[in-house]
Amino acid sequence: MAYKQRVRNACYILGGCTEKPRIIGACNPYSNVVRVTNRWLDDPEEEFTALSSEEARQWRLRQRLSPAWHSIAWQIGIGLSASTVVGMVWRSGMLAQSVAFGVFAVVLPNTLLLRGMAGAGKHWGPEALLLRLLVWELVKLALTVAILYSADKVLGEMSWPALLAGLVVTMKANWLVLAFQQGANRSSGGKG
Repeated sequence: MAYKQRVRNACYILGGCTEKPRIIGACNPYSNVVRVTNRWLDDPEEEFTALSSEEARQWRLRQRLSPAWHSIAWQIGIGLSASTVVGMVWRSGMLAQSVAFGVFAVVLPNTLLLRGMAGAGKHWGPEALLLRLLVWELVKLALTVAILYSADKVLGEMSWPALLAGLVVTMKANWLVLAFQQGANRSSGGKG
């Protein structure tokens, strides 16, 4: 088999297409780049137009609050609701405080993580962003452990099961955020 044919076959195999792709230009054996087009992936009708700085500013103003900050708001709301319900059902301020401290052990570290990562994508490369996320995740974990360790000293009388229940309920609030967002997308005609 000729060298050009082997290169073309390699283009076909590496392209991952189910049909023979169209090869633009010759498969030059001395070139490091082979451009392969696929009529299913390449849409020549779609045009990309860059936004002007004013259009980009207006687009940013129209966007809603970040879903991550929505998640924090939901965590606070659900956690405080759980604390109130526990306090009313068992008529115990100590249990309500324990649940609220569990909420605090989730919300404060998550808020610091989000604040630390806010605006990081504008000036950082992908490797630096990943490292930054790792560092902030470690800070979040260390802060959570420190809050849980200090619970006995801060609260005095407390209930560990109630504290852990508040912690778990608050962490699982993210699933409710996702469920409500999907429901809102379906009702507004968007893809859910």
